[in-house]
Parts: sequence; C-alpha cells; structure tokens
Amino acid sequence: MNALRLRWFIAALWLGGLAAVGLIGAPTAFATVPEKMLAAAVASRMFYIMALAAIVFGMLLAVLERIGHEATMAADQMLPLAGLFFAVLGEFGVVPQLLAAAAAQSPQAGTWHALASAVYALQAICVAAYVWRLPGRRPGQDA
Repeated sequence: MNALRLRWFIAALWLGGLAAVGLIGAPTAFATVPEKMLAAAVASRMFYIMALAAIVFGMLLAVLERIGHEATMAADQMLPLAGLFFAVLGEFGVVPQLLAAAAAQSPQAGTWHALASAVYALQAICVAAYVWRLPGRRPGQDA
C-alpha cells in the first residue's frame, strides 16, 4: 500500500468516526436512553473513544506527511496537526468544564456545550479539508 493510499485510509477512518459519533451515535443515545444523565454518559464515552482515535490518526497522518517533505510546514502537514489539536483541546480542555458545569447544573453548561460542539466541528473541518486536498496530489507527492 503506497503512502497516499494509507493517508486516504486513515483520514477516511477519522472523518467517518467523527461523523458516526457526532451525527449518529450521540443523537441516538439521547433519543433512546430515557435518563438524560445516562444518555450523556453514553455520548461522552463515545466522544472520548473518538478523541483517542483522533490522537492516533492525527499523529499517524502527521508522521506520514512529514516523511519526504521539506522542512517547511505545508497545509498537508498542518491540517492533521490542527485536527489533532482540536481533538485534544476538546476532550481534555473543554469537556471537563462541560461535565463540571452539567454536574453542578450551572447555567454555563449550555455555553460549554456550544464550545465543545464548535471545537468538534473545527476538528471535522480540518480533517475534511485534508481529505479534500488528497486527490490533488501529484504522483511525486505521495512519498
């Protein structure tokens, strides 16, 4: 498997996982689990697992992009790193604040939820932009 195909595969897993958890898994948990806090725990666990996968996928793509490239950072190298940044920021920076606010039934829980959603969306945008750029690679760029 050449490096370009491997990058395609990893990016597809990452983007597909983000879509599956964000658009199917979490909404289904809240639609089917009657206890709101239990549904939140199920959704939170899915997002946590996706964040761990995103860290692995982001690191793999960053390494694959770094191999055979110049010392300068190109968009093809920055997009996976940005996606990785948003995954870490969301899961380990924003989500703990959201969970604390929700547990305390704070009115700020809604704000933290909106911020968590925005960070998740930014991660997805970075990965989608990376996937979008992959077909434009010239044959010599698949190192």
